[in-house]
Amino acid sequence: MITLPFSHQGKHKEVFMAGPLNATVVLARCNKTKKLYGMRVEQRGNDWVRTWAFPIDEQKAKHEGFEANKITGTFKAVDDYPGCPYCGAMVCFTDMSSHCGKMSCFNGGTQHTCPWCGQTYEVHYSNTVDVSGGGY
Repeated sequence: MITLPFSHQGKHKEVFMAGPLNATVVLARCNKTKKLYGMRVEQRGNDWVRTWAFPIDEQKAKHEGFEANKITGTFKAVDDYPGCPYCGAMVCFTDMSSHCGKMSCFNGGTQHTCPWCGQTYEVHYSNTVDVSGGGY
């Protein structure tokens, strides 16, 4: 599969795609509403690319097994990625410390309070993530 960088914000424009599709859903929480949502991601080369986001309740996410999904690598978005289904944020924050390792939307700024664990962080930007689900 071949993709070309689209912008400095980590978006990709698809040029050619061949071979089997490796896609999954990872869970995130809205930073403003604290509501759970799923992000569909596809592996494209060495990148995980966000293609879609949708609201989901905790029971449905558990039933689907989404809490067990884990991805590691470069995390980007397609040009038409819709963002958080609750607040529209296009950027994701990942707690990459030893606290929870979960993902949430991010609306900008220099600090972020994780809606999963309540920990407040100074923000450092990166396209590389190590994310796991579960632990509602």
